[in-house]
Amino acid sequence: MAGRLDKRVAIVTGGASGIGAATATLFAQEGANVFVCDVNEAGAEEVTAAIRADGGDAHAVRLDVTNESDWSDAFDLVIQRHGRTDVLMNVAGLFRGGPLEDSDLVAFDSLVAVNLKGVYLGCREAVRRMKSRPNELPWASIVNVSSTAGFIGTPNSSIYTMTKGGVRLFSKAVAVEAAHYGYRIRCNSLHPGGTDTAMFDGVLAERGMSREQQREAARTRNPMGRMAEPIEIAYGALFLASDESRFMTGSELALDGGYAAR
Repeated sequence: MAGRLDKRVAIVTGGASGIGAATATLFAQEGANVFVCDVNEAGAEEVTAAIRADGGDAHAVRLDVTNESDWSDAFDLVIQRHGRTDVLMNVAGLFRGGPLEDSDLVAFDSLVAVNLKGVYLGCREAVRRMKSRPNELPWASIVNVSSTAGFIGTPNSSIYTMTKGGVRLFSKAVAVEAAHYGYRIRCNSLHPGGTDTAMFDGVLAERGMSREQQREAARTRNPMGRMAEPIEIAYGALFLASDESRFMTGSELALDGGYAAR
């Protein structure tokens, strides 16, 4: 293990698949004690088993990010086992697309519940648990996954875009407020572009596109000509979680192959 997160204690939501699984795995490889959290408990167990088989330290936790008591229970478990939490990685997210005029409150409520309420609950619990952090420890780090949709608007994703833009500005507010009260907590947002995950397969299905059609679209629209791999986003998460970004708070890191720079 390279040790960039040596002996850190990290909570990773959405850890059963995609970017969350890649992040949890990489954090463990870098020496962190990782709590793989997901509403998909079986998937979280699989990721945890793979981490342990590779010599890492991981625990699976069922966590519905929209449930207030689940958050409290998760932090209770982490602190019971390790005495503190060093990193909160809010990866869990949801996509629903389609024209705004055809949308309904079911889609709106589900997107807001996972993408905004889930991040709010996680950050609130993290600040409560991290604010009395001893001075001898490095600053705690909260990383909230937003999207390129947190920067720019695209057709047929207006509600999703609203939630991801909210994550970006909320992260800034959390960072400034924590500093205002003298808490040794950093908070930044991470903005992936299109990433080769099961969630993105759902995005393609809603848009009526095949994986090959999306690859072709990426070749023509994205300056780097392809989608991201989950591990490429995980390396950005590692940077934000580690002391390598220790003077960075209230900011954002775009990993989108240049898509938002067009």
